[in-house]
Amino acid sequence: MIVRIKNTWKHLLTIILGLLGFASCEPMLMYGTPHADFKALGTVKDEAGKPVEGIRVAVRQHRHYENTPNVIYDHNDIYVDDTLFTDASGAWLLQRSVFDGPDDVTIVFEDIDGDAHGGEFNPAEAKPDVKRTKKGDRNWYNGAFEVKEDVLLKKK
Repeated sequence: MIVRIKNTWKHLLTIILGLLGFASCEPMLMYGTPHADFKALGTVKDEAGKPVEGIRVAVRQHRHYENTPNVIYDHNDIYVDDTLFTDASGAWLLQRSVFDGPDDVTIVFEDIDGDAHGGEFNPAEAKPDVKRTKKGDRNWYNGAFEVKEDVLLKKK
């Protein structure tokens, strides 16, 4: 008899709390991975302003995370490297989804084809500013980031 009264009260309270909007005390679960859009672009020209084809462009994205408290060994620096080549108009473009927007970017330009495509050029390095082009949604999407770098390479 006591069990029946307890169950009746439990069901009655569940219905009343459900009608008041207290359906559950568990937090909302989200599945997925934090991500952001990253775009790097630019052009490579010689000193005369002529586009240079076939230049290797290495884009290194760096993201630094704070150390986790009470953790002795913590991987807090993440580097993502991408390599691409300039086209006939000297342009290069990298678009990808990344874990998080980079804190800083280093871009290295190297002539690896020798005399082809206008001669031999000295390597160059740039550290362009990372610009946020779109805000995140405060969930898994962290927004969009972009860097742009146009360089003039000097002949050897």
